[in-house]
Amino acid sequence: MSLLAPRTLPIPTHARRPGRALRTLAAPLGLALAALASVAGAPAAGQEISTTTPATPHERSSYADYTTHAEMVEYLREVKATSPEMVLGRYGTTAEGRELLYALFSRPGITTPAEAHASGRPILVLGANVHGFNYVLREGLLIMIREMATPGTVMNALLDDLIVLVVPSKNPDALSIDSRFTPTGADLNRDYMALDQPSMAAYIGNLINRWHPHIYVDGHDGGAVQYGGAYPYNLLRQGPALASADPSITELADHSVFPFLDARMEAAGYRAFYWARGDEERWYGGGAAPRMGRNYGGLANVLSILFEHAAWHDRETSLRSGIVAYSAILEYAREHSDELLGTIEAARARTIALGEAGEGRVPVAETVEAEEFRVTFQVPDPDDPDRLLTVEDAELMKRPVATAYRDRPWAYVLPPQATEAAALLLRHNIQVERLTRTVEREGVAYTLADVDWEESDNGVRAATLIEVGDEIEGSWELSTGSYVVRTGQLLGRVVTHLLEPENTDNVFYWNRMTSLVPLAELEAFRAGGETGEAPLLPIRKLMVPTGLPTEVIERP
Repeated sequence: MSLLAPRTLPIPTHARRPGRALRTLAAPLGLALAALASVAGAPAAGQEISTTTPATPHERSSYADYTTHAEMVEYLREVKATSPEMVLGRYGTTAEGRELLYALFSRPGITTPAEAHASGRPILVLGANVHGFNYVLREGLLIMIREMATPGTVMNALLDDLIVLVVPSKNPDALSIDSRFTPTGADLNRDYMALDQPSMAAYIGNLINRWHPHIYVDGHDGGAVQYGGAYPYNLLRQGPALASADPSITELADHSVFPFLDARMEAAGYRAFYWARGDEERWYGGGAAPRMGRNYGGLANVLSILFEHAAWHDRETSLRSGIVAYSAILEYAREHSDELLGTIEAARARTIALGEAGEGRVPVAETVEAEEFRVTFQVPDPDDPDRLLTVEDAELMKRPVATAYRDRPWAYVLPPQATEAAALLLRHNIQVERLTRTVEREGVAYTLADVDWEESDNGVRAATLIEVGDEIEGSWELSTGSYVVRTGQLLGRVVTHLLEPENTDNVFYWNRMTSLVPLAELEAFRAGGETGEAPLLPIRKLMVPTGLPTEVIERP
């Protein structure tokens, strides 16, 4: 039987509990997948593979073995050889030298971001395997690549209306050692702001912030294992959840995309709900750190969606339900393209306009409160694991609420010595300019009130925590070679989050300007009984547009 043909899928034995009435997952797959049933199914192990519909190693092994990176590269090249509508590209190289590949699909053929945006069609990036042991959704994307490359399939027909980039493996180094972490111990899903790791720096700088998709999906396996493995849900999902993002993006996810996704999953016999866990009173969503993929996308004005695929499936059920979920996102983008494009392009236009005028406020601290809408969900009964509890009309704890703000400047100015900070901004594909001569301009500076340190992700033993004192308005000398970073650009929200020193995950926190923090001056100020002047942090804010003698720095 074809993997993509409708069939009955029972809940796997290891997820069954005596006495529980189990729902049989029996229904046709979604629109796109039903049509894919006409495509040749996965042959048995050892069977010769058609040159027009190559099977993945996972399919050939009857789902016993996952595809290695070398096998994936060979498979992608084999699929490419069958299709004039697929572009196979490399967006970077891992720390250990492995190729980072993507597949681009469109009709007519598009090869550049400018062509993609000029087409007026939604641009989507479907990704997986940011953690090395996230296998299942990676395997699903490999199958979807074949289907998009195969004429006559409904998934191939989507290319009349969509531009799709597929990144099946974002972390092949960790894949090679069957680990969440890279061989050096880094978690790529905590590196979206620091971009310390070559794989993530390439993904953000060369793919996401070059193509500027309208949606990207970050596919994980495991389904909040720490909270019970997602049972009874097949998929947990969530959009951006941080106060610094344009709220319209999260609202689009909650009120349009996710109902569409849930309906497609339900029609195929599966269930989806919010990441990450619930109890007898409320459901708790994810946190607000922009170092994670779904939140970074919100800052970058992308509808970024986290998929956490459940851990309790058998492998074939996992594969099927994952493909249904990704396909639903493609179907949504096709059927609701006006809503999607209108929302995302409006958010981008607002970001640019606010920055160009130096208007509005930037959140620098936030908390999580209940959403204004309420939800109904199911969780295992903690007192009787053989039954499910239905919790109705409950709070959903995931709404980010800002608790402190700073005024948005027209531009930030960093001293010439801030080379590491400038390099980080450029890795994000943020436009950075440099002063060609010394000038004096009106603006705002912050005094330094205190400094602390904390242990953070990816081996950072002393992430810097800045306490801001006063805002000082004045006329400041800006030296030749200073870096000027305007907020009136598409990535303006990433700019403000990186350069406001009180924010999480800013350039001070990730030690890109630590050597420039006036620690000695702070100690001298304190020793003097605070009778002198408090030291200033090494960033100036230009609050209104002004002419400057600058040149744009070309990204390496």
